[in-house]
Amino acid sequence: MEPTPRVYRVEGMDCPDCARHVEEAARSLPGVAAAQVSFASGKLFLVVENPQAEKELERVLRPMGYRLQPEGLRARRFPGPWPWALLTGGLLALAFLLAQAWPQWGTYGYALAALLGAFPLARRALAGLRQNPFSMQALVVLATLGALILGAWAEAAVVVFLFLVGEVLEAYSVDRSRKAIFALASLLPRRALRLEGEEVREVPLGALKPGDRVRVPQGERVPADGVVLEGEAEVEEAAFTGEPLPQRRGVGERVYGGSLVVTGSLLLRVEKAPLEGFLAQMERLAEEALLRKSQMERLVDAFSRRYTPAVLLLALFWGGVLPLFVGEFQRHLYQALALLLIACPCALVVSVPAAVAAGVARGARLGVLFKGGGALERLGWVRHLALDKTGTLTLGEPRLLRVEPLGLPEAEALALAAAVGVGMSHPLARAVRERARGLPLPEARAHRGVPGLGVFAQVEGEEVGLMRPGALALSPELARRVAALEAEGYSLALLVKGERPLALFLFADAPRPEAREVLEEVRRLGLKPFLLTGDGEAAALGLGRALGLGPEEVRARLTPEAKLELVAALDREGGVAMVGDGVNDAPALARATVGLAVLEGTEVALKAADAGLMSLRALPRAIRLSRFLRRVIFQNIALAVGLKGLFLLTTLLGLTGLWPAVLADNGALVLVSLNSLRLLWARV
Repeated sequence: MEPTPRVYRVEGMDCPDCARHVEEAARSLPGVAAAQVSFASGKLFLVVENPQAEKELERVLRPMGYRLQPEGLRARRFPGPWPWALLTGGLLALAFLLAQAWPQWGTYGYALAALLGAFPLARRALAGLRQNPFSMQALVVLATLGALILGAWAEAAVVVFLFLVGEVLEAYSVDRSRKAIFALASLLPRRALRLEGEEVREVPLGALKPGDRVRVPQGERVPADGVVLEGEAEVEEAAFTGEPLPQRRGVGERVYGGSLVVTGSLLLRVEKAPLEGFLAQMERLAEEALLRKSQMERLVDAFSRRYTPAVLLLALFWGGVLPLFVGEFQRHLYQALALLLIACPCALVVSVPAAVAAGVARGARLGVLFKGGGALERLGWVRHLALDKTGTLTLGEPRLLRVEPLGLPEAEALALAAAVGVGMSHPLARAVRERARGLPLPEARAHRGVPGLGVFAQVEGEEVGLMRPGALALSPELARRVAALEAEGYSLALLVKGERPLALFLFADAPRPEAREVLEEVRRLGLKPFLLTGDGEAAALGLGRALGLGPEEVRARLTPEAKLELVAALDREGGVAMVGDGVNDAPALARATVGLAVLEGTEVALKAADAGLMSLRALPRAIRLSRFLRRVIFQNIALAVGLKGLFLLTTLLGLTGLWPAVLADNGALVLVSLNSLRLLWARV
């Protein structure tokens, strides 16, 4: 049978250790070709060669406390072992009341509460014994049984109850985190107004398909990615670009499903099914990013794998060896049981992936699609910024900057050139038509384009052309003027009637309106920007001046190989983020510390980059987000290690016992999760 991919949501998976055990259990089964688990998204990505393998996996995971749900189905119940927590809590309260009147019966009540509460934990520990003999459930069961043997009946019951409550809180916080991280699909409306002939009919969102025409009135969200056929509106796209201000969209322009029509209304042609549009692409990229561990995450994982055995050995020495020399067996054994509870590294293991997941999700809402947590983590460390020119800092197409008349009024020359360029696809002809919009045009016919020469048409019986100046014999004075302008980096076109020059048109690839502001913001963040281009020196320096860059920050006449060498040198001198959009930028994007591709660019550049930018304005946000992520990760590690270390010390000194150790473990995990969630609402 051909391998079949499957995606499941795993319920009961509340820490990265759980994710690892689910993955190991899946990979060990015959019929499973590949398995990968993402703790952050709570999903299992499975490739099966035999349908029976899925049923067998469900049978193996169920006793371990994990349940598989097909992707898209919502959880039907509150997460975590809340029934057992309620039962244990009720018995604990009853035992306390009995102890006030009949102490002996109270003792039995505490023992019953402890044993019943430990039952589901023991079942999970035994089911997962092969994958993890030192799971937190196993450690809690050992500590509970040890406390009962020592006669600490009430404390044993309190430990089990607190642990069950902690598991419920952990499951709830993890569940809320996942819903907050992957909540983009909630931006889509449930219904849409589809045009059927001349009638408008309200249909479910799932009924839309490519080619349908839909009406989006003011105040409603766009149901699917589409192109505007009719109307004009202010559209808020903050969920995609991070820009809070609405953008004007009109006929022929693309809008994303989930964006909000603030003013006006639109008639759209659907390009992609609602659940296959840009929102879905963003979620897929976020999930793929979370499957790739960052360097900090790998370091924490390596530390946690050594931490648990070290604390367990300390507990064994403290409770089994030390009493042989100093006596006080019962006290040392009690302290060793508390050490068992401190041995679980859950909070530490969660500290990095929880923060990275929230950071990747926040980046998607700010217009930055990271392909992995490592890229998000590294971006905050770089000290240099290399930017490609065409399409990155500029608009990527020529704009008519100036008309120099040569015997014809400027407005008349502009109208004549626009008439010649009507219907022509040449970029310079389009730029002239854009500038001449609103002017009355003379009648022109017999339009034709000659590659390498220009465009021509018949106007009032004479041939008029908009052509390359070098193709015509020019007067010495005009030839010098053309040479000087070309040296400054302008693209030129000459309007001629017959062979008589009428006007000189000056074109240039205009800078993006936001480029200068973005570069100033990046400079304030402490990064040194560099403009990289293959253009000549004069054109590159002219653009650099317009963007506020000094001559030492402009690198001209660069081949793709020279770009690559420069990026490699900057990487060695403190790290470099490279921003580009073209095929020739791909090697430099791949070599940079972090490569960022403008999403309007080529597919090759996007594949080579570590992240995609919805707009250039998203660049400083991405840098600030990376630095905020770094602070949150350090805070999480400090919380996890600090609380564990504190209670490890107080336990050895005899100042704290079993239930504070449980609070230290569960409390650290909840604090780390809540601290990571701050990234979702960070103002960067």
